[in-house]
Amino acid sequence: WALPISQDIEEAATEERIMDHHLAGSFNIPAEIVRLALRLRRCVLPFWATAATLVLLITDNLSAKNIILNFLVITFLSEADNVLAVLFLRTDQRELMEKAAKEAHDSEEFHDSKLAFFWARVQSLSCVIILIIALAFIDVWVKNCSKLNVFLTIYVATPPVIIVVGGQGLYRGCVKVHQETTCVRILSSLIEVIRNGLAYSLAGTFIHVLLILLQGSRDAGEGALITLIISIVCLLIIIGIETCKRRCC
Repeated sequence: WALPISQDIEEAATEERIMDHHLAGSFNIPAEIVRLALRLRRCVLPFWATAATLVLLITDNLSAKNIILNFLVITFLSEADNVLAVLFLRTDQRELMEKAAKEAHDSEEFHDSKLAFFWARVQSLSCVIILIIALAFIDVWVKNCSKLNVFLTIYVATPPVIIVVGGQGLYRGCVKVHQETTCVRILSSLIEVIRNGLAYSLAGTFIHVLLILLQGSRDAGEGALITLIISIVCLLIIIGIETCKRRCC
């Protein structure tokens, strides 16, 4: 179960580095949308997949068949983007992607890939640890099934995302790339954190909209409005910091 999560995190990190290599110094709106999707794969989906696995384990009958089938479903969903690429992209398009990836891999940015490999493994193992801890203490922390959603959001999914986002921002601020000045590193670190926050708030908006469509929940409507406002604020802050970085640093 941790293997597909680790592979998906590593794939998302590699794809973003390839995109950064080919779009260095430019601001491209479609590329930023793709970047947000990649951030969701790296920072949000692993921990929400952990929460989904926890729900399956405590709500379904504990049999070998059910556990294997549930894990296969999670694995399939994590690999869905690769399956769709094989189904819908032509051979020449896949060859163009492979050429772009090879060109980026031959550049300086990819000479040190140990950190991405290590970080993907640490993040996937942390999902396993969180799952074990949550299973061990869920009877103590959750006394009412109606509170399970709150438990999953506050204790299982959100804190690890905050730690990952903060760690990535700290790393971006401390590591010098291409003789960057201190000002550029600080602003890039802020952009890194707020961009991840934007991805998380957009994911929250999408989930609340689904709840409105499926359940007609009024609370979900308020949540969708709040997360949408947070997303807009994060987007404006990112644009402002990017403008400041280009003009002042």
